[in-house]
Amino acid sequence: MALTTNFSSTLREQRWVDQISKKFIREVTIDISDENPTCVFNVPKSITIFKPEAYIPEVIALGPYHHMDPRLYHMERYKIASAKFFFNQSHPQQRNIKFQELLINKLKELDHVVRGCYHSYLDLDDNTLSWIVAIDGLFLLNLLHDYYVDLGGKKMQARNSILYRDLMLFENQIPFVLLVEISKTIKYNSSEKDEGRVELLFMMESFCQAISPLKLASISSRSYHATSHLHLLDLMYHLIVNNGISDTEGASQDEEEVAKEDESEEVEVIEEDMNTICNNIGEITKVGLKFGIGRKILSPVQVIQDIPWDKISTIFGLKTKDLGKHEGPVVEEIKIPSVSSLHYYAGITFRSTSGGIRDLKFIEEEAALYLPVITLNVNSEAILRNLVAYETAMNYSHYGHSFSEFVDLISGLIDDAEDARLLKQKGIIEGELTNNQIAKLFNGMNKSTNNSSNKTVSRVNSYYKKRLVVKVFKFMKKKLFSSWKVITSLSTVLLLLLLVLYSFCEFYGCSKFFGSNN
Repeated sequence: MALTTNFSSTLREQRWVDQISKKFIREVTIDISDENPTCVFNVPKSITIFKPEAYIPEVIALGPYHHMDPRLYHMERYKIASAKFFFNQSHPQQRNIKFQELLINKLKELDHVVRGCYHSYLDLDDNTLSWIVAIDGLFLLNLLHDYYVDLGGKKMQARNSILYRDLMLFENQIPFVLLVEISKTIKYNSSEKDEGRVELLFMMESFCQAISPLKLASISSRSYHATSHLHLLDLMYHLIVNNGISDTEGASQDEEEVAKEDESEEVEVIEEDMNTICNNIGEITKVGLKFGIGRKILSPVQVIQDIPWDKISTIFGLKTKDLGKHEGPVVEEIKIPSVSSLHYYAGITFRSTSGGIRDLKFIEEEAALYLPVITLNVNSEAILRNLVAYETAMNYSHYGHSFSEFVDLISGLIDDAEDARLLKQKGIIEGELTNNQIAKLFNGMNKSTNNSSNKTVSRVNSYYKKRLVVKVFKFMKKKLFSSWKVITSLSTVLLLLLLVLYSFCEFYGCSKFFGSNN
């Protein structure tokens, strides 16, 4: 068997050797990993498998990962024109300055820094990579500048909504350190360099404020440093998770969490038994009809089969997704009753907070779940998914309220359009999406955290189980559903006996006992 490699030509192999040798020599003398950490990753397939298009640019590529995508070539002329305009604007009195001598050569010198920002191996030579970063970086700087001076970009918002969505994709980021270097290089007055870093940060903040699904903290209200943010998506992420106050609710409720997990397992077992019984009843009915047994005898069986078990489960907040109707990967959610179940059957109300995800909390004395306001539009799903992917890649687990926990909570709470309607009614969800679109959005989100790590989920579930209607259900489960195992076994045995009998009759004939088979 021939040896297969990632290289399609000898030229690529030599380019790889050259890059690795340069990087090795440079990193022996200087360690750049701490100052400029790797911050742009390829999103793993384990995440993209649920909706791959949410992580891929639709109109424009920024940086090396998607730059060679033929679908996006039509924007190259626009990017080049925008980059040239911004470059010339930065040199109003020196427009004859040579672009390559000033910026490209500078980026070539920083090739090790550029490559260090990207997690994947970049099969590009130094010159090509420098041109990509220079054009894309200038384009992004020009767009952020125009947005910042255009009163928050009100004139540009409508026509560039898809473009703005692409700017927030994890794989489409231009690292902040490179934007700073580009900005410093094209500013011939060195005294403006430090001021330029701060200005750039505020331009990025203004852009994030306008398109973020959640309210953000303000850079001016905290001790942020220009070097503490890695790129546009990183800035939005930190402004989201740092908005609000820390949760000061009660201590850990490990015992309640264990009880909740045990109950969830019992519910799953009951639902599985109910499905088995219903399937067995259906098969028994079919075999019975083949024997010619009258409809009068089978009608009670049919009545049992036709009971809307799915709706009954929904009433008690125990409905699970019908996995058989979905193609592709199965989306899992955290175990928590839906908004409508919590509201109608446990008396829980939902209230909006003026802060962010740090203000998310459940107060048992008020029977109120406080949630931050979330604004949704056609591009919100891609932004939410890429923020979750970024948090996962960077392993930001030190935050008390992670962004992934918040998305998992909302996905668990919203099962259908009625849930979305209730949250809209309470002012928690805003934006242009319909109730059905909102339900579809969050039902497609696969969970990325465990129930046990989310204290709010534990408290809501614990309170829900204490309510009268839930206690009634638990009583029914204990007194009546305990026989489900027996019923399941009996229905399975009965079905097997009928199938054996039917096979026997097919061979030997049993018409004198059951009448005609027709």
